[in-house]
Amino acid sequence: GGGGNMGRRQSSGRNRGGGGGGSDWDRGSQMPRENRGRGGGGGRGDGGANDWQRGRAPPPPRPVAGRGGRGGRGGRGGRHNQNDPFPDDDFDPLVRNANRWVPSKDNSVMAKVEKQVKGLLNKITKEKFDRLAGQLCDIQIKSYDMLTLMIRLVYEKAIGEPTFSDMYANLCYQLSQRVKKSPFIQVIQSDEDPMAEPGAEYNYDEGGSASFRWSNDVSTSDAEILGPFESEDQCIDVALGNDDTDPTQRGEMELTLHRLLIKRGNFIKIMRSGDGQFYMVCFPLSQAEECGQQLSTKIFTSEIECQNDATKMNTFKRSLLNKCEDEFNKQDIYKDWKEDMKEYKKLKATLSESEQKEREEELEFRRMKIKKQMLGNIKFIGELYKLGMLKEKIMRFCIQSLLKLEEAEGAGYLQFKNVEDDEMDEEDHEALCNLFITIGSTIDNPKAAPYMQAYFQKI
Repeated sequence: GGGGNMGRRQSSGRNRGGGGGGSDWDRGSQMPRENRGRGGGGGRGDGGANDWQRGRAPPPPRPVAGRGGRGGRGGRGGRHNQNDPFPDDDFDPLVRNANRWVPSKDNSVMAKVEKQVKGLLNKITKEKFDRLAGQLCDIQIKSYDMLTLMIRLVYEKAIGEPTFSDMYANLCYQLSQRVKKSPFIQVIQSDEDPMAEPGAEYNYDEGGSASFRWSNDVSTSDAEILGPFESEDQCIDVALGNDDTDPTQRGEMELTLHRLLIKRGNFIKIMRSGDGQFYMVCFPLSQAEECGQQLSTKIFTSEIECQNDATKMNTFKRSLLNKCEDEFNKQDIYKDWKEDMKEYKKLKATLSESEQKEREEELEFRRMKIKKQMLGNIKFIGELYKLGMLKEKIMRFCIQSLLKLEEAEGAGYLQFKNVEDDEMDEEDHEALCNLFITIGSTIDNPKAAPYMQAYFQKI
């Protein structure tokens, strides 16, 4: 009789979905080997049989309701069809976080180079020129900013020491020969539309042909980077995703540039470490200036066209010419001095004797400083011209600016006219004489005779 009751209870357990293993699985004992993974028969709750199969991880535990032995009846959640849509499927799409990390430019390399260049320039003399000039030329120029930094430091030194202008001009010549190919230029493959108007909303075509931009300032010394990653594709996936990724401090890690690309409006720079791991820096194109990343404004359809434009825009001579033009145009700083002098003369009677003396000394100090700067600049420009670094038409522009002359257009022959304010200052005369002393034997050739006659007539 007891055995029969036990048999009925076991049978009842199997029908209700709570027993699963029948008489082979007593309470507190281990699950039978042949039934492991099958999940039991189960009743209305399925007991997990459809979710748990051989070779797969077990399903998450279902909430238990009521008495523990009636797992099947307690799993009413199993009635929900997994293919049904979420009840709350009307949600906003993922949006890139406005506070997402963006890289900042690392200026530590520039500071180090500036210190190194200044140290060599302070030691350079005509006796030590060959050795120290060679050390300056051996400095690896990694960006256009570094190139302009070197030009600015040499230029300032030349203006401050006009006696050695020929030596500093020779240094510029040697530097120009060393960086002819602009090794810091990088061509970047992009998916942008080269026909789009500047400032137009970003548009890209996955199936379209590649376009190109160039940059003259791509560094691998970023203070903060993303990574490490296992592959280049993983870097791109993270760059294009919406998930925020915490940056890693680069520290002393040496990285080499692996690839540059612009994809879906994002600038992506992929680098590799010595152990082969990938690291990355990325940001939206709209934040390139904020991140200190220079990019060409023009988008090119040809890689060769892009490379040629980059080379043309980043030569040493072009950068030096820009610096010469900027410095020469600073002749206008005399205007501020003249205005201050006129203002002083108006107020002179109202000032005490000590105030007058202090004001006059200040104005005289400023005048001497401006004069030294202008004369040093004129002499250095002349020395650069003698070495072929500047063209003759640039020297004619300088001479005519000092003489307050302009070439008359449409005359059919060489003719000059005076500018509106054609009064030459004492400083202009002195600068002009210094310039002719420097370049006279070079510029006074038969072809330039009509120009020289007009110049000396005005003098």
